[in-house]
Amino acid sequence: MSLVAKTKTALDESRMLMLGAQILLGFQFHAPFQNAFSSLSPAEKALELGVLALIIGVIGLLIMPSSYHRIALAGEASGRLIALIDRVTVATLVLFAVAMGTDLGLAGARIAGAAWGAFAAFCGFVASIAIWFGPCLVRAQELAMPISDEKAPTAAKIDYVLTEARVVLPGAQAILGFQFAIVLTKEFAELTSDLKLVHGSSLALMAVATALLIAPAAYHRIVYGGRDDPDFQQVASRLILLATVFLALGISGDAYLVASMIAGHGRLSAAFGVVTATVLLGLWHAWPWLKHRQMPSA
Repeated sequence: MSLVAKTKTALDESRMLMLGAQILLGFQFHAPFQNAFSSLSPAEKALELGVLALIIGVIGLLIMPSSYHRIALAGEASGRLIALIDRVTVATLVLFAVAMGTDLGLAGARIAGAAWGAFAAFCGFVASIAIWFGPCLVRAQELAMPISDEKAPTAAKIDYVLTEARVVLPGAQAILGFQFAIVLTKEFAELTSDLKLVHGSSLALMAVATALLIAPAAYHRIVYGGRDDPDFQQVASRLILLATVFLALGISGDAYLVASMIAGHGRLSAAFGVVTATVLLGLWHAWPWLKHRQMPSA
């Protein structure tokens, strides 16, 4: 398989992981607005906040290679990108397994009691790790990882950028759906005006992010007639990178909202929102730009 094809496969696999992560992301944001959430113990609420932090970390890591590809590698096929996606995949699967096990534990405790909840958490974590990392035990030999870069044709670069838009879009979908749905809940009506304003601002940011992520498909079809035009790749790259700024700020705003509902409207919630924004913008923009500046061609 050529490096061009391997790069596309790696991006497709990141997209699959994102599709799985968006389910838990949407649930973690919805949970505090459910009727029974107030009946959870402080420990269970703390676990919910911890799982939200894990899933935001998963989303941040999964989108990072796309930003790195756009900023540091200018959309070229690259062994560096494949190696980065390999490392990100391992890290996100471990975090995903912990989050999955914790949510199964919380669900199990609500269904059958604390003992069964703990058992469900353990089984969920172990089963996830076994299924996702079990193949490592039977792999016949270490696979050689390409480290050189290869000039990709324009058609491949356009395929990459459209795939990366599809990697990022599910995260925006999960949040935007949550944002529209909760305004109709009783819990939202009882929020303070300040928290409602935070949510409204986050909703606006996420709507812009979603529009920007859909824009490459519209531009490719309407402006470029579906042609493999090199200019389109540049336009689409800028749209995706701009969308990730709005996405990071939108996620951070509602992360603050959810933290406020769990831990109270105080410093901890503010710190949670600020750290979320810092981590996401750092992963998606600061680190890729730093790597770009460190490259010999930069």
